[in-house]
Amino acid sequence: MSERVAVIGAGPAGATAAYCLARAGADVDVYEASDGVGGMARSIDLWGQTVDIGPQRFESSDPRVNELWLEVIGGDYEMVARRTRVLVDGRLYDYPLRAGNALRNLGALEAARCLAGYARQRLRPRARDAADSLESWLVSRFGERLYRRLWAKYPEKLWGIGPEELDAGLAGRCLRGGGEQFPHPRQGTGEVYARMCDFVEKQGGRVHLDTPVARLVLDGARVTGVQLNTAEIYEYDHVVSSMPLTLLAGRLPDVPPAVAAANAKLTFRNTVVVYLRTTAESVFPDTWIDVPGPGPRTVRITNFDNWVPSMRHGERETVLALEYRCNGDEEFWRWDDARCVALARRELAATGLVRPAEIIDGEVLRVPKSHPVYRRGYRRHLRLVEDHVRRLGGLQVIGRYGAFRYADQGQSILMGLLAAENVRHGAGHDLWALDGAAAHPRPSRITATGLA
Repeated sequence: MSERVAVIGAGPAGATAAYCLARAGADVDVYEASDGVGGMARSIDLWGQTVDIGPQRFESSDPRVNELWLEVIGGDYEMVARRTRVLVDGRLYDYPLRAGNALRNLGALEAARCLAGYARQRLRPRARDAADSLESWLVSRFGERLYRRLWAKYPEKLWGIGPEELDAGLAGRCLRGGGEQFPHPRQGTGEVYARMCDFVEKQGGRVHLDTPVARLVLDGARVTGVQLNTAEIYEYDHVVSSMPLTLLAGRLPDVPPAVAAANAKLTFRNTVVVYLRTTAESVFPDTWIDVPGPGPRTVRITNFDNWVPSMRHGERETVLALEYRCNGDEEFWRWDDARCVALARRELAATGLVRPAEIIDGEVLRVPKSHPVYRRGYRRHLRLVEDHVRRLGGLQVIGRYGAFRYADQGQSILMGLLAAENVRHGAGHDLWALDGAAAHPRPSRITATGLA
């Protein structure tokens, strides 16, 4: 008899785990709280086009990840040329920064001051405190003056706290650039995870949408099943969880007070994406534009025209996505759709990229608990929660939400793949110890013709 496995969450990590387990012959149930698969990497149909939740690019140098991605998507992808800029004070800066562009935007005097500040930083590095904040990382990279001008307000917009309060180790990865090109499925990044879940069902497994898991069912120190929000209980040999770690740990029985206190200090930010339908063509040449300045509330503007042409399905209008971040207890999270669309219209028009009359429609998508907040000292709290969860047999914890760590699509796929190996073969991979920044000894990359 095949092993029965529950996978909580159908984002990149969960969908990968379910796919690999189904391929190995396991009897798999996937429980997804939302109405679609892919998590933050899902794709949706809007105004006759396919769009992603902002700029969800796939990049990996791990051959295991790249081989699996190609196994699922086949040749149904194209290479996208990455071009990004930074919008500050109404001016667009190339990113990574280029000297000529920066000089034109800053002016000769201010550029000289920023260059002098950068030189001082290189010659006499600012002393980093023991906690190594994101602010110290940014200053060391850009110099004090340019940091203040371009990046000082961005971390607060993204994570809700100032850069001096954020941990540099993981938060810094979110602000680093990527490669010049990356592969993207012709029907949106979510096509990979939709195909994975389709495969699970074809193998006899089940994918349950709009079905949140309330808590794990335990027999002593072993996980033996899941309880749904409907109070129904289902038994399993193994559970693979990518649900937010704080929810999983907070709903365990008999949580020690120290662990409960640490768990309460691990927080998430929510994402609100406002899609605007415009009659404009060739709005701007970037794949996306970061908006780190203090004026607009949006943190990023994505132009889907500059991704894969087939996602447009022949439509001529341009769909732009403006991303916003907030906490769950903020009033902004409770705004109705009309108010969110009105804000996005005003902010887009204020950039000068699109005229107000060219914006003809808007839609809103909300994603709760989309990004962990890497506050300085969070590792200490995470370790307490991790140690408490580690003791449970029959459980694999994976993904950005599940493990409370920065994990892009490639790293999430790797976690799902290794979790499946743990379940099926007792491989003993320590998923908590995975370092997303570590390079594979045999790096690979996906090109237009396959794996290189």
